[in-house]
Amino acid sequence: MKEPRIIPAVIATDQTELDTALKKVAGFAPLIQLDVMDGLFVPGRSLDFEMELADGPCYQAHLMVRDHWVYIRRLRGRAETIVVHVEGLVDVEREVDELMGLDGKLFLALNPGTPVSAVAAVLDILDGVLVMTVNPGRYGGAFLPECLDKVEELKGLRRVLTVEVDGGMVPETVRLARERGVDLFTSGSYIMKSVDPLGAYRELERAAGPG
Repeated sequence: MKEPRIIPAVIATDQTELDTALKKVAGFAPLIQLDVMDGLFVPGRSLDFEMELADGPCYQAHLMVRDHWVYIRRLRGRAETIVVHVEGLVDVEREVDELMGLDGKLFLALNPGTPVSAVAAVLDILDGVLVMTVNPGRYGGAFLPECLDKVEELKGLRRVLTVEVDGGMVPETVRLARERGVDLFTSGSYIMKSVDPLGAYRELERAAGPG
């Protein structure tokens, strides 16, 4: 089976909401992003509880939180990829070295206002970088096309680096991102708020092109 390129993003304030969200996509999406928000690093709150996850899909945990270790401990062994915001790190090289000691993959995320230079020193050891193309904290933020400039900059520093984008991903913006060299495309509201989540997912797959 080919590696998934489209990643539905799930937000929820309690287990009932999470169960409902996962039922929409767990049957066809092999990889699902858990948008974890503590109400401190970003305004919104999501998955800020001891959650139970449906069997079947793999999970990527996008930690939009001040204390990422609290959530890493909760999700260790259940999320195959942990995404930590570089803006929340004080000593990037030391802390990434600690995080790389965990099981699974490590991505660092860049907010729209954060330059690529913030992660340049650790690019060689990361599994990937997530480029935010909206200001994080809720579904439906305005797509910021200038953020895609970071993709080419990242690939210029490490050609084989996996680059993911998250925010405002609809077929048109997925095509734009694909043309800039993006590997993975995370989409929240376009899939999760659709009356046909599978149809929306397939549309994005077609826009992303072959892996």
